[in-house]
Order: sequence, then structure tokens, then C-alpha cells
Amino acid sequence: MNQEKINSNLLLLLTSTIWGFGFVAQELGGEHLGPNAFNGTRYTLGAICLTVILFVWHKGKSVEGFRSVDWIKASLSAGVFLFLGSLLQQAGISDEETGAGKAGFITGLYVVIVPTMGLFIGYRTNFQTWSGVALATVGLWLLSFKQTDQQWAIGHGDLLVLFGAFCWAGHVLVIDRFTNRVSSLHLALGQVTVCAALSWVLAVSAEKPTVGDFKAAFLPALYLGVMSIAIAFTLQIIGQRKANPTHASIIFAMEAVVGVIAGWLILSEQLSQRELTGCLLMFCGMVISQVPIRFIRLGLTRRARDLDD
Repeated sequence: MNQEKINSNLLLLLTSTIWGFGFVAQELGGEHLGPNAFNGTRYTLGAICLTVILFVWHKGKSVEGFRSVDWIKASLSAGVFLFLGSLLQQAGISDEETGAGKAGFITGLYVVIVPTMGLFIGYRTNFQTWSGVALATVGLWLLSFKQTDQQWAIGHGDLLVLFGAFCWAGHVLVIDRFTNRVSSLHLALGQVTVCAALSWVLAVSAEKPTVGDFKAAFLPALYLGVMSIAIAFTLQIIGQRKANPTHASIIFAMEAVVGVIAGWLILSEQLSQRELTGCLLMFCGMVISQVPIRFIRLGLTRRARDLDD
């Protein structure tokens, strides 16, 4: 592996780490603001930062990217999915029984949901993907389902985050459709602006935040707006230019692992052995669904050659 790819992988690992710690920031912010007000705050901050990055990146020539019909369609459709995914995730992560660690792994299920949803719009899948889905499903059962009144049920917060994972999967499919038609940074700013606007509409109509609430939630929102939205997204764009797609998929799956570690370090969250086993199976399912079989075979062949030598 050359130095360029190593540097790219390190940038993507830093991106996953920033996103992983973002689950803790969401939980802390959710203690003071409703999901819509908090999302509106963090996405507004993110939009401001992305605007600055966009104009610096394109050296003042960024206005042209906002004039295309494809940009409008992409921003609206991706923004709606981003809004729904963020709302459900934020509402679920605020539940006492869910927390940052569990939310990270449940959200990560979008990796195996994407190819499943893709079947309805003409995408093909394979046995490898279904194996990943099966492992992730068993892992979800171990992580989130508990026996109450002689029946198994999933927690309310976990269920909201799970619904959110389907929205994140829809978001990925929308981005995939428009990725070659519009600039990545223009699309990022468009979708974040739409998400912020929708969040504020619901926050004003359904929530009654006070100035004190905004002050208390400002630092978590600032972290998410600056680090998770603006900086991490920019690092992702730079890192994926030279990174191997397989490596990138595995590294992004580490976001869930970082979320558990961050929840343990900062919030003292503890997962039971059953829940940790579920996390492990879900992580394996995410990786298996992304790593091409030929990549695995190549690795085994090289390993066998090394042993023979």
C-alpha cells in the first residue's frame, strides 16, 4: 500500500472517529433541547461552515453549482431523508435505554439495508450481502430485543433509531443517484440547508425551547455542526479520492465501534455481554456485506503463500 492510500485511510479513520463521538454529542444535546430544535441548531451551524468551505474550495466560483435543476432535486430529496433520519435518530438516542453506543450500531445497519432497499429500484444483490443481513439481524435481536411480560419486544428508542436507519439507507440511494450530476460540496450544503429549515419549522410549531436551553446545548451542537458536518464531510471527500473503496467501507463501519467507546469513556455507558455480542455480530454483518468475495479470496491466497514461504 503506497503512502497516498495510507494517508487517505488515516483521514477516513479520523472522519469515522469524529462521527462516532458525535453520538455522544447528540445524547448530551438531547438533554436540553427537543430533537427538532437541536437538529435545527446543529445543521444551521453546519450550513454556515460548509458555506465558508465551499467558497474557499471553489475560490468564489461556487454560485454556478446552485443553478442546476439536478442540484435542486438532489438537495430537496436528500434533505428530506436527512431530516427524517436525523429526527428519528435524535429522538431515539435521547431514550435512556438506547444511548450513544447502541444508537451507533443500530444506525450502522443502513450499510446492509441499502442493498436490500436497492432491490426495489433495480439493484442486484448476492449471497454475501444476504449473509451480512442475516448476521446483522441476529445482532440487532441480541442488542435491542428484551423479554417483557413473557414476550420479546424492542425498546422504544431503539425502534426509532432503527426506523432512522432505513431513512439513512434511502439517503444513501438518493446520493448515489445524483453523485455524478452535482458537486459534492454543493449537494452537502443544499441538503443540510433543507434539513435545517424543516427542523426549525417543526421546532417552532411543536417545541418550546428557551434561551437557556440553547445555551446549554450549544457546545454539543457546535461540535456536530463544525466537526461532524463540515470538517468530517470535507475530510471524507479528500480521503475517498485515493482510498480503496473496500478499505473505506470497513473504516466507515468503525464509526459504530467508536460510538460505543465514546459512550463508555464520556458517559460511562455500559453494555451487557449479550448486547456486546450483538454489536460484534452487527459489525461482522456490516463488513461482510461490503467486502467483495474476491478481496477475501485474494487475502487468503496471499496468506497461504506467506505460510509456504
